[in-house]
Amino acid sequence: MASIKDVAKLAGVGLGTVSRVLNENGYVSIDARARVHAAMRQLNYTPNYSAQSLKRQKTRLVGLFVPTINHPFFSKIAQYLENRFDEKGYKLMLVCSQGNAQKENSVINLIVQNRLDGAVFITHHRHDDIAPEYPLVTLDRHLDKAIPCITSDNFDSCYRAVKYLISRGCRKVGYLGGKPKVESEVEERLSGYRAAVKSCGMEERVLFEVIGHGDEAAYVKKFFESFPDADGALISGDMLAASAYHRAVALGKRIPEDFKFVSFDGVVDSWFAGLRFTCIRQDLEKLSDAIVEQLICKIEGTDYQQMTVVPTLFEEGETT
Repeated sequence: MASIKDVAKLAGVGLGTVSRVLNENGYVSIDARARVHAAMRQLNYTPNYSAQSLKRQKTRLVGLFVPTINHPFFSKIAQYLENRFDEKGYKLMLVCSQGNAQKENSVINLIVQNRLDGAVFITHHRHDDIAPEYPLVTLDRHLDKAIPCITSDNFDSCYRAVKYLISRGCRKVGYLGGKPKVESEVEERLSGYRAAVKSCGMEERVLFEVIGHGDEAAYVKKFFESFPDADGALISGDMLAASAYHRAVALGKRIPEDFKFVSFDGVVDSWFAGLRFTCIRQDLEKLSDAIVEQLICKIEGTDYQQMTVVPTLFEEGETT
């Protein structure tokens, strides 16, 4: 059976570093932490507290990683998840981690130490040292085939939305969306757009770059400068859509006469009173139900679904 000395030797670190990783006591660099976890997996090393966890009661505590809470989608799904987990007897620990992957690493270590039963990933950071056996569930993210991913029907809903815009008279439909920093089902929204405009023989007008939360106004300005002739758009995200609405009006465009758009998410009404967008509304209740169900399956070691796709709802508003 492998020992802590074997782990340290394979990882190329000292015994103290391995101990700090195991006990979450003191600073360890992200690189060293990743090498320690990789060595543990390669050697099939099981710390004592992991073995003992089978003999003690679960913590009934789960973590939720979100990039920021200052966003209508993340705040609303956090609210739904807190309610669902509470109904199942779990308490939720919220981690807002934009720009700080180390915060996420520290919470992941709580799972390794059995101080957290599991966690939900709604995040933009990459974590290559996550073991597939960890009790995790993601929204849109792909971490490992053994980690359940919950998502919406991104491709199909966006394909239909572009076709809808075309049916409403748009002939120069653009795509405005933020590019994920990591592999994500969100990219399927762009794929749906591209398939729809290609099927109609139309030219693509795409702005798809990595942006930070809070940078929407400058990004939207770039879209209209790049595609001044766009008469419609599929916009991936309500914050971008709200910014696009105000930018279009400032440019003298009438909505929906001169510029029509469909927004993805359908949560803007909770932040901007009086704006009723035509939208692809993600079903937050069903997404939350699926996330909670699959995470509990991972925690309890029962069968789970690797991929769960939740249908969206299409709602007509004042922007088409």
